[in-house]
Amino acid sequence: MAVRDLAISRGASILIFDPHKLEEIPEYNTRDMNSASTVAHIREMADSIKVNGNELFPPATICQEGDRVFIINGWCRRRAHIIAMEEGAPVKGIACLFTTRKKPEDVTLGILTSNDGLPLTALEKAKAVNRLIAFSWNPADIAAKTGWSVTTVNNLIALHDAPDEIIDMVNSGQVSATLATKLVKEKGCDGALDVLKDAVEVSKQAGKSKATAKDLSNIAAKKVPWRKYGPLCYNILKAIYETPVTDKPLLMNKIAEAGEVCAEIEELENK
Repeated sequence: MAVRDLAISRGASILIFDPHKLEEIPEYNTRDMNSASTVAHIREMADSIKVNGNELFPPATICQEGDRVFIINGWCRRRAHIIAMEEGAPVKGIACLFTTRKKPEDVTLGILTSNDGLPLTALEKAKAVNRLIAFSWNPADIAAKTGWSVTTVNNLIALHDAPDEIIDMVNSGQVSATLATKLVKEKGCDGALDVLKDAVEVSKQAGKSKATAKDLSNIAAKKVPWRKYGPLCYNILKAIYETPVTDKPLLMNKIAEAGEVCAEIEELENK
């Protein structure tokens, strides 16, 4: 049966479909449809459809295989229409444009270059890039097709290949994708994981929910037992301050003591 015959109604190019009858297939999407931001985006669109109808939304893109119709572009719109219609929105269905079924790699590239809704997260982009790599594309190919730099593509590859624990930290908002990628490239997966765990702990102690680059610089300081070295540093500084400049031997001895304490602290920070 032709795709036009499966539609609720049809115009010259726009087809109206019952969104329940459009199927989603994993290789046609890299978005995390269950993330809080995506769910909120779908809810917002559904509310808009209930109030204003669906004429403001661009048509979804569909393809056909036998009597089955698959959605290529517009997953969030499809789900928003389902919610809105079930909640009483006065619309017949979702507007669609038909296209011949594309190769999975072409669909994936389209996700990266033609997304006109909620912007993809770094992890969602990384998933799409990794899928293109699986189709034997190289970073230069992907950069040329997306308009990104090769460095950006390689950063997304590094992010995708990070350990699950790091991915979970990014997904939960404990660290940014940028910070995670930077550390993975600098320290390797295991080294980055250790540093990020420490950074998250430092940020929690500071009452923050997200670790930043600033927390990395505080990690070393947290390794120093300041209950011991704080008073020690104070006493040395006080002695240097109170030593007459005319007593050069004593002054030099106190400065030497300060140097020894600095060396001990630096050794602790570097462990």
